[in-house]
Amino acid sequence: MDSGVLSADYVSVLRLNPRVSRIAGAAAAAGYLIAAYVIGWRPSIHNLSEHTVVQTAVVFYAAILLASGFIAALVSNEITKHVRAALHEAETTRHLKQVEHDLEVARSIQQSLLPRIRPTIDGMEISGWNLPADATGGDYFDWKRMRDGRLVVTLADVTGHGIGPALLASVCRAYARSSFDTHNDLVKALEHINEFFGEDLIGGGRFATFVAAVCSGDGGRVELLSAGHGPLFVYSSALDSFHELSAQAIPLGLLPELNSSEPVLVDLEPGDMVVLATDGFFEWENAEGEQFGFTRLTQVVRDARHLPSEQIIAELYTAVKTFADGTRQMDDLTAVVIKRVNEKNEAEPVADTVAG
Repeated sequence: MDSGVLSADYVSVLRLNPRVSRIAGAAAAAGYLIAAYVIGWRPSIHNLSEHTVVQTAVVFYAAILLASGFIAALVSNEITKHVRAALHEAETTRHLKQVEHDLEVARSIQQSLLPRIRPTIDGMEISGWNLPADATGGDYFDWKRMRDGRLVVTLADVTGHGIGPALLASVCRAYARSSFDTHNDLVKALEHINEFFGEDLIGGGRFATFVAAVCSGDGGRVELLSAGHGPLFVYSSALDSFHELSAQAIPLGLLPELNSSEPVLVDLEPGDMVVLATDGFFEWENAEGEQFGFTRLTQVVRDARHLPSEQIIAELYTAVKTFADGTRQMDDLTAVVIKRVNEKNEAEPVADTVAG
């Protein structure tokens, strides 16, 4: 049935008035008694035993008319209540569908901001992946060519998940792109991002952990600077071991001044990797309340070290899903793998090898 016709029917039903039904029942009973009186009916409460069937029937039918009015009032009252509940449910459903549509639009916009093409840089293979816990999330990853030709890879995690953090993540991405457009110095770029981002967070109680990795194809050098994001994992192929790096500054948006230490310089050899991941991986719990943790993450990466970077991320997601064993994803998942390889790389689409 057409929703407009349905609404019109509902409005017609809502015009039912229980009071009118009661008045109509009383008026009908009174009218019936008056008509009976006019044609000769004379009630007598002193000689009830002498009443004929006809005389008794008059009272009976009058009582039926009066009772019918009150019954109609009860029925109309119940119908009105059910119709109001149905209208409320229909309105709630309409609002929910509108919210779902808006969230889907927001999700498609946010996903469109993520890189679609793997970056081109000699001697390095770089992949990233993101899966929000809700329709939208507060994580993002990105990469951009700087003015001096180096490639900056960024990953951020705004506190919380949902539409609010998603908006802040988009703002953070915009500030990062603008800052790396004008600054080759990593510390100065992050100071500007912190300044601009902090102005948007005044009174909001939120912040963002952020890490930037500047990659130089010549020699496999990676310059790392983290604002509250950690640990950062550096895998050495020769030693078959991981080195965990802590943050060099506080998260973005907490204080006007970043007060950062100098970036960490890492020279990658073939097979070495830098792994950046948000805490959605580490903190995902199984049914027993045990977290996936850092040890499992590094072991998965070690076992998949011979695979391409995007497949390493796929293996990591498969492992955390298997570990969770059906428990709900409570936080956004984002990972970036920077792997040193021997051959030159060409730009490729970011492979969607991770199942949702």
